[in-house]
Amino acid sequence: MPPEIELEKFHGLSLNINLDGKRVGFIDAWEDKKVEKGVWVEYVYLLKQHRDNGIGTTAMRMALSRWREMGYESVSLDDVHWDKPQDFWGRLGFKGEGKRKSLIISDALDA
Repeated sequence: MPPEIELEKFHGLSLNINLDGKRVGFIDAWEDKKVEKGVWVEYVYLLKQHRDNGIGTTAMRMALSRWREMGYESVSLDDVHWDKPQDFWGRLGFKGEGKRKSLIISDALDA
């Protein structure tokens, strides 16, 4: 049986990532003051032993869905670790020039 991933509200738009009832990471996010109906993701963290197995991707997709239900339309971030388009953020659909990357939530979830 696959592990159960849950998101738990931490503060504002920030979320704890829980796996089988235990916290294994978090998504630090808040309202993006530069973009109407936008979310700014500052940081996504998973404990090392839970990386590279789809938990972060699943958690981010769940967060996107939750934020869409709350009326947000876009998500942006400043990715200092953006190396190639097939990395974590690129696979989720984030695009952009320079460090600032963004996506339209409906495009990412309805693709």
